[in-house]
Amino acid sequence: MRLKARQDYHLAHGETVWRLTYDISFSAPQRGAGIRVALPCNTSHSRIFREAFSYPGSSMHVVRNVMTGGREAVTVALAPSSETQFKARFDVHVSPHARWSSHPGKQRLTAVARSHYLRDEKDIQARSSPVLEVMSALDAENLPKSGLLQRIFEYCSDNICSSKNPGFSDAASTLRHHKGATLGRARAMVALCRAGRLPARLVSGFVLEKEQAATPHTWAEVYTAKQWVPYDPENGYSSELPPSYIPVPRDDHEIATALKNAHIQPRFFARRLRPPFGVQSSRQERLSDVLDLTRLNPEMQRTLLLLLLVPVGALVTAIFRNLVGLETFGTFTPILLALSFVHADWHTGVMVLVVVLAIGLAGRAFLNWLKLLTVPRLSVVLTLVVLSLTMAISVLDYLELTPAAQAVLLPMVIVTMTIERFHISAEEDGFGYALKVLARTLAVGFCSFAVLRMEGLGQVLLNFPEGQFFILACLILIGRYKGYRLTELWRFRDMTQPGPEDLR
Repeated sequence: MRLKARQDYHLAHGETVWRLTYDISFSAPQRGAGIRVALPCNTSHSRIFREAFSYPGSSMHVVRNVMTGGREAVTVALAPSSETQFKARFDVHVSPHARWSSHPGKQRLTAVARSHYLRDEKDIQARSSPVLEVMSALDAENLPKSGLLQRIFEYCSDNICSSKNPGFSDAASTLRHHKGATLGRARAMVALCRAGRLPARLVSGFVLEKEQAATPHTWAEVYTAKQWVPYDPENGYSSELPPSYIPVPRDDHEIATALKNAHIQPRFFARRLRPPFGVQSSRQERLSDVLDLTRLNPEMQRTLLLLLLVPVGALVTAIFRNLVGLETFGTFTPILLALSFVHADWHTGVMVLVVVLAIGLAGRAFLNWLKLLTVPRLSVVLTLVVLSLTMAISVLDYLELTPAAQAVLLPMVIVTMTIERFHISAEEDGFGYALKVLARTLAVGFCSFAVLRMEGLGQVLLNFPEGQFFILACLILIGRYKGYRLTELWRFRDMTQPGPEDLR
């Protein structure tokens, strides 16, 4: 029924769906070199409903720019290389009818932010002679801020000619020669606004109108009436931009910037898509939309996708414990360990896990001499785990073996309880048996990790979260199973062999 309902959705007139693709090659002359890539932002008329990243040989984590609120992907090469690829794909739903609430609305600039957006820069020379001369002529009548802003926009739009090849790209040269490239005209407007004590910044993005190799377009944003208002002197838009404008970085014009002397070769492409499955019109509102998790932003989708895969990992653990017969330390220890590796660099993560387990087990053996009670003993082991994890992160960062702490962050309480259970099992059943159970725990955790990394399965559960009922049905069937386990067939295989009496 849900499949039929979603197939009945249609886009309204004027709505389009686009795929914006980043294809960035960069060389890493040294370990830790990489790129910082600005990611597209939602607007009131466009939303990113799906995104995917590919970064072989690198590690990536998404951060949020504190000043602008935009998202950035920091990609770092794990080893020096002559060429490394970073690819990103963004599916964008553009609608002239929608009013998706993504803009922060009215906001108050702090003193630091105001100073930042009024500063003089290398290519935005707010205090240079050409900028001050033009500003003196425009503000000869001591106009109010709103009137001055409109006059600045009209001057940059009407009095500065567009010059593609060659074109001046800095504010002073553009105003001096009355012509400039798109970037130069935007910088000229930002410089004039800053000279008039109006906080302003650059914005770069894409205009999704033609299917071709996408060229970044630059415009300006000015802080007025407690909100950022866009102005595009190149195309003559003020106060509001067309729905096809997709902003990427704010306060910058570069989509991708180098880290540690990396050499970048960026390429961008835009392609119009047929409305994919599940994308509905912005005008349609149904109660069943509550079950449509794809309407959420990609960050929320990634979080929910991980949560929806947890029961699948629990199903894997139940299969290994109840059908195969592999004993593990704790019921959910494998799945929780697997969760810590999903968005991490598993190479360094395994190294850290081994080191932390070794230090924790050695410390736990030493605690036997102190004869501590249970709670203080577990707290001491937890402290050892935290210290060893902290020092491991510091050492890996010093050796430039990992780009961020997130790549090796482990669930400390789970590791602590695993160490405690290992020690108790070693005392009761022997060190060899405890080692086998630990190996089985890690093996089940690896299988759970493989399941959690299945993007296709996650997308199915994200499109149809009611699919969790099928997982519940499987768990109920496993819970009612009372037959032999696979390991028992191996353990008692001698009983199936004919004895001497049977041969008679």
